[in-house]
Amino acid sequence: MKLLRYIIPAFVVLALVYTSCEPLEKVGEVPEIEFKSYTPVMVDTYGIQRPGAILAFTFKDGDADFGIDRTLENADTANLFLHPYQKLDGQYDSVDFKTYGRWYPILRDEKMDRTSGNTTVKGEIQLTIVYFLPPPFDTIRYDFYITDRAGNKSNIESTTDIAVSDMNFPDW
Repeated sequence: MKLLRYIIPAFVVLALVYTSCEPLEKVGEVPEIEFKSYTPVMVDTYGIQRPGAILAFTFKDGDADFGIDRTLENADTANLFLHPYQKLDGQYDSVDFKTYGRWYPILRDEKMDRTSGNTTVKGEIQLTIVYFLPPPFDTIRYDFYITDRAGNKSNIESTTDIAVSDMNFPDW
C-alpha cells in the first residue's frame, strides 16, 4: 500500500511531462511552400510610383538549409523562381521565362523560426515585385517554387489570376 503512494504520483508526473512535450514536427529535407496572397500595390522606386505587387507565401524546410549563404564561395544567386503564364481562352499558356520570368535571392537569416527540438525552419516570405513595363498580356499568373542549398526543389504553387489592366500603368 505504501508503494502505491509513490507509484501513483510518479505516474501522474510522468504523464504530465509526456503530454506537455511538443512533438517533433516531421518535415522532409525537400522544402515545402504554400501560396497565401498576391496583392497589387504601388511601389516607390526612387521617387517614381510604379505598379507592383506583394507575393506572400509560407515555407518549411526540414534540414534548415534554405536561404542563400553569401559567406560561401560559389553560392547560388537565386533560389525563388517565378514562371509566368498567360491566360488565353480560359487556359494557361507558358510564357518565355528568360523574357518575363523572375528569379530572386532569399538570403539565409538566423532569425528564421525554428520549431522546438529539431532543425526545421519555417516562416513567411513577402516579396515585392515591381513592374517597369506592362506585360503584353491581359491576364497572367505565376507558378513559383524555391530551392534549398542542397538543390532540392520545393513543390510548385500558383498565384491567383493577375489582371494586367488593374495594375495602374501610366499612359506612355
